[in-house]
Order: sequence, then C-alpha cells, then structure tokens
Amino acid sequence: MTFDPVGICRIMNDEGVRYVVLGGFAAIVHGSSLPTEDIDLLPSRDDKNLECLARALNRLNAAIRTSDGPVHTTLDAGFIKNMPNMLNLTTDLGDVDLVFSPAGPLIGYEQWNENAVFAQLEPGLIIAVASIDDVIESKTKANRPKDLRTLPYLESLRDELRHQSEE
Repeated sequence: MTFDPVGICRIMNDEGVRYVVLGGFAAIVHGSSLPTEDIDLLPSRDDKNLECLARALNRLNAAIRTSDGPVHTTLDAGFIKNMPNMLNLTTDLGDVDLVFSPAGPLIGYEQWNENAVFAQLEPGLIIAVASIDDVIESKTKANRPKDLRTLPYLESLRDELRHQSEE
C-alpha cells in the first residue's frame, strides 16, 4: 500500500467532509521535510458531516487499525459519533487517524478551523491545515517521544516562515 495523503484529502473533499489536517502531514504542508506515515484529520462532528465522512471512509475501504491487523466493520455516522477521542484506520490509500480531541489548548473542530490556513495541494484541491503554531502546541502537549523529537525542527521551520513573511 502506498501512502497517498493527497488522494485521501481528494476523497474527503469530493464527499463534502469538513475537516482540518493536523500533525505530521500538516507540518509537511507548511514545508517540513520530516516523514509521516499517516494523516491526522479532525472532522466536524455535526451529523451531516459525519455522514459525509462515513461515505468518504467507505470509498477508501477503511478498516479499524489494530496491532493484529485491520478489523472491518460498518463505519457509519452513528459509529463514528460514538468514538470519544480517536479512531485509527487503515485505508486503500494509507493510514488515517480521526482525531476528535487533539492535544493542546484548542477544543474541537471549530477552534482548530478558526486558526487553520488553507493550502492548495493540487489544482482544485484546497484543504484546511492546522497552523504551524497549533501543530507545535499540540505536539508539545501530547508529550510523546516521537513528537518531542520533532519540536526543534518544527520550531525552526516556524521561525523561518515568520522571517519569510516579514520580508
């Protein structure tokens, strides 16, 4: 399986899903060269959006990702709505983590979306991406070793982006 985050976003957008890209792929969109193996999405949890999300996940042939391998189940709006914090999935285009309660000071889709920037991944494909400051704050609050290792690089990237915007 080839990881294709652009393809994942294309299907999300095709189905009308409202979401913000978080984590490593958000950092890549901001210019990071650090690798990532999945895409973290924070979807709006309103009923209509969860129905759109379920359609997109079914198009992606999503299954729950476990250490014992994928578990196929019906991924409908009701199932997704009952997930409290996170849902780790594997799809035909790579791993997708649905993050409902990201680490950091922001709560929920609306706050993350308010701070998001919009990026064009390819012609006609525009996505909402967490701000670099919010990515850094979230990784700091998550306090996982893999996130802490990336912080000096991401902070340097943030400083470079700020410097470029001042010129």
